[in-house]
Amino acid sequence: MYPIKIYCSLFLIILVSFGFQLKAQVLPLSRSDSGRVIQFQSQYENFIDVNNYKEASRMMNEIGFIYWNYNQYKRAIPFYEKSLNLNIKIENKNGSAMIHNNLGMLYADAEEYDKALYHFTQTLAARRVQKEPYSIISSLINRSVVYNNIKKYNLALNDLDEALNLARELNDIKQMASTYAMLSETYEKAGNVDESLKYFSLYKSFHDQLQKKEVTKLASDLEAESLKKQLAESMAKTKELELEKNEIKLKESGKQLLTAKQKNINLYQDLTNAEMIVGLQKRDLLIEKANAEIAQAQNTVLEKENKYIFIITSIIILFVLAIATIVYLNNVKIKKQNEQLSKQNQEIAEQKEQLTISNDVKNKIFSIIAHDLRGPIASLQSFFVIIEEDYYDDIPEDLKEILNQLKTDNAQVSTILDNLLNWAKTQMAELKPKIQTVNIHDIVEENINLLQRIAEVKEIVLINEVSAQLKASSDIEMTKIVMRNLIQNAIKFTKARGTIKIQAKYSGENVEIVVIDSGVGMNEEKLKTLFNLKSNKSTYGTNKEKGTGLGLVLCNDFIKICGGKLKVESELNVGTTITVTLNKTKDA
Repeated sequence: MYPIKIYCSLFLIILVSFGFQLKAQVLPLSRSDSGRVIQFQSQYENFIDVNNYKEASRMMNEIGFIYWNYNQYKRAIPFYEKSLNLNIKIENKNGSAMIHNNLGMLYADAEEYDKALYHFTQTLAARRVQKEPYSIISSLINRSVVYNNIKKYNLALNDLDEALNLARELNDIKQMASTYAMLSETYEKAGNVDESLKYFSLYKSFHDQLQKKEVTKLASDLEAESLKKQLAESMAKTKELELEKNEIKLKESGKQLLTAKQKNINLYQDLTNAEMIVGLQKRDLLIEKANAEIAQAQNTVLEKENKYIFIITSIIILFVLAIATIVYLNNVKIKKQNEQLSKQNQEIAEQKEQLTISNDVKNKIFSIIAHDLRGPIASLQSFFVIIEEDYYDDIPEDLKEILNQLKTDNAQVSTILDNLLNWAKTQMAELKPKIQTVNIHDIVEENINLLQRIAEVKEIVLINEVSAQLKASSDIEMTKIVMRNLIQNAIKFTKARGTIKIQAKYSGENVEIVVIDSGVGMNEEKLKTLFNLKSNKSTYGTNKEKGTGLGLVLCNDFIKICGGKLKVESELNVGTTITVTLNKTKDA
């Protein structure tokens, strides 16, 4: 263990270096300070009333400081807390950091170490942001003292190592000495005597260096003071000798003056007149030399002052020129940006005009497609129905085959045209869903009836397994288009004499509609491109049916618009299962 002298030295070092005090006796406030507390409290309320939070914070600081001076730590803390909240409110980061530091020291004095640790950590974080090395060192040392008190010596050593590295970078002997002292105390508390002695030795070495510097400075100050005093005495003695010289001359010319100065001339009565003159001449030379040195020193000081003035003036001129240059360049940049903005605005206006024209053309094209193309296709469908109902039995077999093929092709073209128009509307954001209660069974049945003839050509069986009572919340027209596309797709890719089932069920808050076919299926690569218009290429059906590749893309968009989702599962040469998820109705 340490000798008693070492313990005492370390204790005093820590006490003086870091501002942590022995637990002092609580003292009552004096009458004058009690009055100041009342005055500051009143001023605080006035400042709060006018929203002057900065001055209100200062009043709280003043009251907290008064109580702190009287060792009334617990009474001081609430005022500093109020001051901290006000500083946070006005975003005064530097003020907040200082108050965090004060609160850390107060809580440490009150032995509430957890709170002290929190506030010192906040101070350290703020000082790191502000990049203030001396403040960072102080915060690290303060926090290490708290860690020592709660016996977390490893954390204390981490903080002190960081503080020591910063002090070394600054080459600050005083900070290094303080850190060495704290390291010695921490290792002693941790039970590592060797490390404690090592750092105490380092502290002692650095502390001695500091004392030598202070002694040298003090000696230098005393020497300067002594020289000033000697010069003053020399000048006084010179004047005295001048008087004596004049008195001697008066005596030689026969004028005897009995003055107090004449009595001092008796000191030189053994000297001859020649020796007196030589002595006076030497003295005059010394005086002239002293005056010359003084003049030279004054000139040196004046030259330094002029040099400093020149440097400061040059810096100011350069600073003004730099500011002027920055302002000029900024104005040039702003001017260029304004010109570019003006040009861009003009281009935007032209593009807007072109878009307006393009939209008009687009609307006209879609009008033509919707009216002039859909009309003939619908007429052909009606024609095929009439032929089939009234004249089908009278038509030769080879013509029946041609009519059936034409009817199938016409239905496919009609579907493709509908898909194109509907998809275009979704891309132009014109479609808005009309959400209502829809009967899924009825929609499926309607589409099966519509596509039954196409399925019969390939001898495909369509089975509706949806309950008649199952309902969902969706847009009825969009749902019809989706189901028609899904069933038609299933027919397209299912081989002759295959089966297609449509099922549905409630699943939590949703309704799941499943279209299952026994078709050719798809591989993984094809599944990944189904909903991408760029990469999804149309493929021929099992009976060479054509398509556009828009069907599933359109279905996916419509289901999303209705608030649902679409999922595709498929296995090559086995079949495909497509699941449509819609919202369940509230009364379901």
